[in-house]
Amino acid sequence: YTDKQHDTVKILKNKLYWHQVLHLNYTTYDLRREQDSINPRTHPDIMVLAHEDPDETKEPHPYWYARVIKNFHINVKHHSGQSKLSKPQRMDVLLVRWFACNTSTPTGWAAKHWHRVGFMDGLEPGTFGFLDPDVVIRGIHLIPAFAYG
Repeated sequence: YTDKQHDTVKILKNKLYWHQVLHLNYTTYDLRREQDSINPRTHPDIMVLAHEDPDETKEPHPYWYARVIKNFHINVKHHSGQSKLSKPQRMDVLLVRWFACNTSTPTGWAAKHWHRVGFMDGLEPGTFGFLDPDVVIRGIHLIPAFAYG
């Protein structure tokens, strides 16, 4: 969103409403319905579809990974000429810290190695972000590999 679009949204009463758990419904490979529970303290890691520009030298990784720090909702009101809504709306939001893929080693099916991810440097812009829970595909379980640093 642009800064101009951000300026058209007003957070009512300047309040955030925290939630402990986010429940995600998804369809399994055999077309069954399942549910993930994302809890920032116990099961915080998620995956979303990547939005990267394709690189000619290599195929981009299809997913981005993040750790949910907080799960909350806010009540907002749009105040622009384009908006047709006069009533306040509930907006669900996740505060996340993004993981970065380690591209220094070959991974995937051909290399017979899992993809490696790690936290982005905390000083880089874009390390933390806000995410719409509707774009989350699933919760994930990351296995720490302390031997790789």
